[in-house]
Amino acid sequence: MSFYFDLVEGMKNMIGHNKKYANPTQMAKACGVAPNQIIRYINQERGKYIQVLAKVLDTVGAKIIFPADGTNNDMDKFHHVPKVLARPSGGGGSLQTDDTVEDTYAFKLDWLNKKGRPDCMKLMAVTGESMAPRIEDGDNILVDESQKDLYEGRIYVVRIDQEIVVKRIAKEPGKILLMSDNPDAQPKRIEIDLKDQSLSWEPIGRVLYVSKDLR
Repeated sequence: MSFYFDLVEGMKNMIGHNKKYANPTQMAKACGVAPNQIIRYINQERGKYIQVLAKVLDTVGAKIIFPADGTNNDMDKFHHVPKVLARPSGGGGSLQTDDTVEDTYAFKLDWLNKKGRPDCMKLMAVTGESMAPRIEDGDNILVDESQKDLYEGRIYVVRIDQEIVVKRIAKEPGKILLMSDNPDAQPKRIEIDLKDQSLSWEPIGRVLYVSKDLR
């Protein structure tokens, strides 16, 4: 009987190393039944009552579904990324650099792991249009603060003195250039002279993803 077989196989698949239950005794304890009852089900030795029930359920087309990974906690597959009050500017610079968390947003953990370090990621809302159309005013960007090495052509949030900007990176000998995507933006680029010790600046992190509302 398929329902009975599904029940037995489903229970077996939830018991073992790295499964929800290490052994039948642990499953029995969690379910509030004697261990020998679980063992009898697994060995298909349980009495007629479950088999009669299985026959009825087969007749009406019932199916049994067990979690594929042996757990019913789907939230383990998600990571909550904090959204902070800081608002990097897509223009000349923003003074709103507050790291206070205003909300959190759930992302698939395996997707975040492919992009960087989830525990170092933050969401920030952008102001200004200098990175349009890729990043527009009000868009949320996902920033990995563990990725501070500046690679040409990629987009980063950068602190300059007390302001933060979001710009695409370009390089010239002895200089880091923070470029705007929008051809009409002013300034089109911000130059950082690597020999100028008086300038206080640092990369905050790399922009990995842009969340947009339809306009």
